[in-house]
Formats: sequence, structure tokens, C-alpha cells
Amino acid sequence: MKKIIQYGILAAVVIAGIYFIASYSKSTIKQELRDFPVEDTSTVDKVFLVDKANNTILLERKETYWQLNGEFEARADLVNLLLRTMNRIEIKAPVSNAAQAAVFKRLAVRSTKVEIYQKGKLSKVYYVGGPTQDSHGTHMIMENSTKPFIIEMEELRGYLSTRYSTSELEWKTQRVFNYGYNEVSEVIFENHLNENESFCLQKEGANFIIYSYPAMDRMALTDTLTAKKYIGSLKNKNFSKYVDDIPAPWQDSILASQPMYSITIIDTESNEKYYKLYTKPAWGKLDSFGEEIDSDHDHFFMLLDNKDFVYGQYYVFGTLFKDLKDFTR
Repeated sequence: MKKIIQYGILAAVVIAGIYFIASYSKSTIKQELRDFPVEDTSTVDKVFLVDKANNTILLERKETYWQLNGEFEARADLVNLLLRTMNRIEIKAPVSNAAQAAVFKRLAVRSTKVEIYQKGKLSKVYYVGGPTQDSHGTHMIMENSTKPFIIEMEELRGYLSTRYSTSELEWKTQRVFNYGYNEVSEVIFENHLNENESFCLQKEGANFIIYSYPAMDRMALTDTLTAKKYIGSLKNKNFSKYVDDIPAPWQDSILASQPMYSITIIDTESNEKYYKLYTKPAWGKLDSFGEEIDSDHDHFFMLLDNKDFVYGQYYVFGTLFKDLKDFTR
């Protein structure tokens, strides 16, 4: 009986020891976990991303937008998604001891370093690796840490690596133009399919007056309401994506062809933007009768200010494709 009591005491001590060690280990993990999430993303004013190929993304908070790489406007939806991700990430599990060597090797070859600045000061640095084997988690590790973790978001069944993209094209805003009525001074619409229907809208006082273009003959019976609606439609116009899926020689051939339309917009501060719109071939698409279509009825090409070559949608930009006669009573 005495031995049973001794064994019972010994077992209790062992169990207590195991519980203490487990509790200590768990608390240690929780302490490291707290280093990943950003509790208050409203104080984040800069995020720097760099991958192993030295592709870099610098996002900086400005008064009304986020700036990309010191030059472009960043996509607000992607920035908000990144901030939400940085706030809601949490630990799923520590990487097991048996798997740590392989995870470290993958992180060394393929990962993205993330630097987060809050109120002008560097607050967090961690590395984002690839997905777990089941693609339901993401390997991450804090800088100067020896413990990698599997990170997840409660509402997301997948991995997070793509939210830390280092592709500049993905981060650049897809906005073509977003003018308020009082921000526009002049619009020139050149209809290369029918030159006689080209026009120019010029602001005079509170209204826009219509002129033929390029003759610049003032139209006596200007429909000012239609002109106002046209200027009002120069808002929230975004392209679909960059043209990066067509071989360069084909792109050059398209840009060397005659555009459908050209649009010039001059704002009230005399800043000028220029756009060319090109027909997009259907490339084998068939109509409902099985006949091959000459041109795509949904998308066209756009050259933005002689820089970016992108896809546009007729559904989005169709309100701009007016004729001179549409503005005369």
C-alpha cells in the first residue's frame, strides 16, 4: 500500500512537471505569435516588401491614397487587403521539429521579407514563405527567430503568400481616370472611325460648350445637359488588366495600327492626359451562329499616356464613345 502511495505521488509530480513544461512552451509560442499581427493598422504608414530576386514593393501612406515605389498610385483594394491580412493573421501551429530543416531551406530559397513601419518607425519584420502541403496555411518566421510557424487567417481557407506580392504591375492602380465635374477643363474626343464626328468639350463658366474637331467650329445648338452627363461619366473608369499575355511583336503591331479613338483630357490645373483605344481582334471567337468574329465585342486595347498598354471593357467605357451629333439638339 505504501509503495502504491509513493508511485501515485511520483506520477503526480511527473504529470505536474509535464503540464508545467507544456504550459511554458505554449506561453512561449503565444509570446512569439503576438509579434506577427498588427493590432492597429491605422498607424501603419509604410510597408516594404522584397523577395529573393530583389523585386521590391514600397507602399507609403499619403493624405488621400497609397503611393507605390515613390512614383505610382497603388491599388486601394490590394493595400486594404494587405492591411487586413497583417491584422488578422494568427498561428495555426508551430512547424514540427522534424519538418523545420525543410521549411528553413524553402524559406532561404523562396520567401518575401516584410518590413512594417508604424508612425515612421520600423515595428515588425518577418518573412513570408510558401504554402503548407495541404495549402491551408503559410510558413512564416519573425526576423532573428529560430522558430517558424504555420500562419492562417480564420476566414480564409488557403495560403497568404499572394497577398505579399512583389509584382509592381499587380500593385499599380487600374484607374484610367477619375475626374470630378469641376476638375475638367477640356476633353478632346477623336473618332478615327469617322473623323466628322470628332468633338471638343470646353468649359465656359458653369457649362461645357461643344466644338467640332479639329476645325473647332462652335456648335450653335449645344445640348449642355448631355455635355454635363459626359463630363460626369469621367469618373471611376478602370481598366481590366495589363497586356502581358501577348507576344511583344503582336503588341508592337497593334500599337502601329490606326486606333479607334483618341481621348485627351486637360484638367483645371492644365495637366494633360492622352489615351489611345484600339480594336482587339477576336482571335478565333465565334458568334452564336458559329461564324468567326472579326473583333472582340467585350474588350479593347488602351495605351495610357503613351506608357501602359492595358485591356479596357466596352461596358465600362462605352458612355464615352459619343459622336458630335449627340451633343447638338
